[in-house]
Amino acid sequence: MISSFVHSAKQLGYFLYGYVNGWRSLRYSRQALERLQQRRFAQLKRRVLRHSPFFAAFGDKPLQAFPIMDKTAFLANFDQINTCGLSLAACQAHALQAEQQRDFATLLNGVAVGLSSGTSGRRGVFLTRPQEQAEWAGYIIAKNLPLKFRRQRVALLLRSNNALYEASQGIVLSFRFFDLTLPLAQWQAQLQAYQPDILIAPAQVLGVIAAARLNIAPTKIISVAEVLEPDVRQRIEQQFDCVVNEIYQCTEGYLASTCRFGRLHLNEDIVVIEKHWTDKASGRFSPVITDLRRRTLPLVRFKLDDILQLDPSPCPCGSALTALKKIEGRCDDSLWFIDNTEHWQAVFPDLVRRAMMLCSDIISDYRIQQHGEKLLILLETAQPDIAKQSVTTALQHLAQSQQLRLPELEFAWQISAALTDKCRRVACLHKPVLQPSEY
Repeated sequence: MISSFVHSAKQLGYFLYGYVNGWRSLRYSRQALERLQQRRFAQLKRRVLRHSPFFAAFGDKPLQAFPIMDKTAFLANFDQINTCGLSLAACQAHALQAEQQRDFATLLNGVAVGLSSGTSGRRGVFLTRPQEQAEWAGYIIAKNLPLKFRRQRVALLLRSNNALYEASQGIVLSFRFFDLTLPLAQWQAQLQAYQPDILIAPAQVLGVIAAARLNIAPTKIISVAEVLEPDVRQRIEQQFDCVVNEIYQCTEGYLASTCRFGRLHLNEDIVVIEKHWTDKASGRFSPVITDLRRRTLPLVRFKLDDILQLDPSPCPCGSALTALKKIEGRCDDSLWFIDNTEHWQAVFPDLVRRAMMLCSDIISDYRIQQHGEKLLILLETAQPDIAKQSVTTALQHLAQSQQLRLPELEFAWQISAALTDKCRRVACLHKPVLQPSEY
């Protein structure tokens, strides 16, 4: 009983520490943020990285001396990177068993193990200990969830649960996980009976809930896990008369969230984000992230495939945290069109989505998939002939605006996708054969 009390007291302490950090994050100046990052990275090396066989080899070197790693390199060195002596094979087996049995409460040697959905290729693995979970919960609540004098009901709709998500249970929130692998009608009925105050789900799922016109009245809606497109946002906000906020979080960390004015800001008090420019003129880059708080599975100079676009205009909230105009999805979700020298050029996914959004109001949903030198266009529409012509015209205009030429188009009329899969409306499944200079 005493040990249980001590454990609960420690968890509350970590939660409050995370909450205070999240509350303070909007109050730093730019200079203070940079000093904080330097101090926390020094602490990370001293307290965490020396316990990681992989990172210990870099001793007290500056951040720029550490190697930049992608997911393939990270997973190849997973056994040496983590600080708890777990193997990648054991972690994957544990997490897969949890997925199959739908039991996410069991820990592996005291560590919570989770899997990403594998949108960008191989599934990622993340590890957290209880103190990390409690600290994360406090931080995310401070950044996103308003505290009230009564406990609020939070509904989290995802493919899989994890101890990380329930770390704040019983502190200020009443939490419930809704399993998207269950039949649609089943989890919708459960959600309606629960009557959540706060609704957290991927954009695609929020869109389905809005279309179903469920009898719920959330006061806070947060989109997670995938790109929130303008048309989906509009439908959700109209249905529930509630602003949709965003959390940009992935296996590799909690990277950004919206402020009270709806602008996305990077969480630069807990992560260092270096910019790998894909188009500097437009402010587009892929982030190289270093998580300053992660202890069990350190993440140093990890390059994500996502494309972010900077927002150069000052935010009314006054935060010194870098603002984003948008998250454009995976780099592989750029499509490839042909230029006037018969070379392939990348077209950013946001441009493709915008063209599709504007092309016709008779299309209820779509997917565009690149298979080598061909684009497969999958449409949901009651008027296929008109929709086909409208999409063709819209994509031709897009190509012309970029001084490019469309590849071959092929149309199909049914979209088959599980709600447990991330919504990838624009996906390059197989690149065309590129010349070395085109990469």
